[in-house]
Amino acid sequence: MKSKPVQIAIIVIGLLVGAFGIFLAMSGNAGPDLSDRMMMVDVTTGETFAVSTKGRSIVIPYKNPDTEQFTLLPMIQNEEGGDWYVKSRYMVALDEIENKTDKLDQESGKLSIDPDAKPRKIN
Repeated sequence: MKSKPVQIAIIVIGLLVGAFGIFLAMSGNAGPDLSDRMMMVDVTTGETFAVSTKGRSIVIPYKNPDTEQFTLLPMIQNEEGGDWYVKSRYMVALDEIENKTDKLDQESGKLSIDPDAKPRKIN
């Protein structure tokens, strides 16, 4: 049985579309960029930390490796102004922590720290 030119053209176009689809799938976005670090602040000193979350769970408040006290709370950066804040859901943990720094507004959670400060890494 002899193939007609239209059938050959459809097969070739199908193969090209399939190859293009495979190319897009392999070179496209790999999905969401999930962070493997949590930004934290010591609410007694104002020192910032980048705590690794890779392959483990984090207990909040987190233990400061220098003082061995549970004084680290997660913080987020405001996209508009670049200011740092203690995450609102963790503000209740402040009741358990003594000697809080004056760099933390205990009402709003706003931190008076350098927005460009490099946090210390904890693995």
